[in-house]
Amino acid sequence: MTAIKEIDSSLVTVGKPVEGGCCWTSFDDNPTLPTDATTKMSTVEGFESLGELSENGFTEGKTVDTSEFKGWHGSTVLTEATGEQNTYKMEFIEPNRAAVAKLRYGAGNVESASDGSVTHIKGVAGSITTVPLVIDELESNGYLRRTVVRKASITSFDDVPHQRGSLMVYGMTFTAIEDDGRMFDIYRAKPAAPASV
Repeated sequence: MTAIKEIDSSLVTVGKPVEGGCCWTSFDDNPTLPTDATTKMSTVEGFESLGELSENGFTEGKTVDTSEFKGWHGSTVLTEATGEQNTYKMEFIEPNRAAVAKLRYGAGNVESASDGSVTHIKGVAGSITTVPLVIDELESNGYLRRTVVRKASITSFDDVPHQRGSLMVYGMTFTAIEDDGRMFDIYRAKPAAPASV
């Protein structure tokens, strides 16, 4: 194993979307999740593209709940983690894409045309279910980075702007739910080199 340098600027990166789609989900009951960073999501059965995200990309958050125990003199003598929450905030800018509408309104409440665009949405309360999320990025050092949220529940919705000069955006915050002992996986890999001619 090669020793890592004390300072290595090639390990610094900016997240940017991959070509062809950056966020995917499945409305199947038990979809097979990807287990690498290089398999094209368009070839993974049961997954649908959620299209383009806003220029804000996505934000990954983590909070830890703790209990603090104090000694007789009032100072903290022990801190113990009692819970953890991982959240993902995204703004989808293709509201007329059926998969995006299904996320917001429930999969059974959206009808679509043959081209995948929305034709009808039924407003039915309590229609939100858990779904997997797959987010693909291209790091500035050339590596592919794939975040697979095994199960996610939408825990908040942003207001949808309907103003001239503003994009209609579906902003949502997802909370990761533990599945098979973990909440998410992050895979990284160099993309395959193109075949020589």
